[in-house]
Amino acid sequence: MRVLVLGGTRFLGPFVLDELLARGHKPAVLSRREASFGGPVRRYAGDASDSATLRKTLKAWRPDALIDMLHSQPEHARALAKICTGRLQRSVHLSCANVYGPSPTCPVDEETQVVPPDRATPEAAAQIAADQALLEQAGAVDLPAVVLRLPHLYGPHDPNCAEWFFARRVLDGRKRIALPDRGLHIAHRGFAQNMAFGIVKALTARRAAGGIYNLGEEKLYTLAQLARGVARALDSDLELWSVPGRLWTTPYAYTSFFDLRKARAHLRYRDTMIPRDGLELTMAWLCQHPLGEAWRWPGISAPFDYAREDALIEEHGELLEF
Repeated sequence: MRVLVLGGTRFLGPFVLDELLARGHKPAVLSRREASFGGPVRRYAGDASDSATLRKTLKAWRPDALIDMLHSQPEHARALAKICTGRLQRSVHLSCANVYGPSPTCPVDEETQVVPPDRATPEAAAQIAADQALLEQAGAVDLPAVVLRLPHLYGPHDPNCAEWFFARRVLDGRKRIALPDRGLHIAHRGFAQNMAFGIVKALTARRAAGGIYNLGEEKLYTLAQLARGVARALDSDLELWSVPGRLWTTPYAYTSFFDLRKARAHLRYRDTMIPRDGLELTMAWLCQHPLGEAWRWPGISAPFDYAREDALIEEHGELLEF
């Protein structure tokens, strides 16, 4: 199958291109950025959100299918659906778990209501509108489109890797870490290689057209298990201390996880790499490409303020035993 990927040069993109090549597809990329891939990939230079550029590329490459990694605005979704009418056997569009809001009732399935507009962040509101606009337009013009809602991604080459919060402490020689509320939060994550497998499966799954699918890893970890897993992947150990969540937070300090039964049944999704191995690959990459002191995460003003962390542990901490 000839596949055109819109975007595809940032973190997740190369994993998707490698998966396409491994499955025998012939991929091309439309992007303003250059990138290297693990095999022959045709590159078209240009802005994939520009309608004229997209039409020109479709005419030149004549793809059977399309993967839209830029799917985040309703205007782009409507324009793309119109342009691709009658040209494709399948289009796959990448959405995200943010559309369900910060505290959905879990497990989240595809029938779960998206967050109301008055409670949505601007990014989530735009993504919800893009999903709705795409499926409405695709239905009107008979475009076999699929929307995949992905969890938080991790893996090598992620410039904003959340796992750096934990890895940096180990690499700095820290022996303990504070976790909010006993580290019991369960946030669905997705190793980039596993998510790429699910994305490519959606290209050919017969029952997928016109549907929304939640995609994530089959193995779930609590925040405490993740922190300990990071330490072990770095051949170390950390004491885990519980502190009140109102006083301290970390990445993944929330609970939101998917029901994957629909993805398993229709897409035949499975983890092609166990998350433990994916975490080890991520840690190996972080050791070679440390993200440094300047790394930031939403809601965390000073992620490496060890003095404050130690003070909270001394005053409020409870050692977690496993």
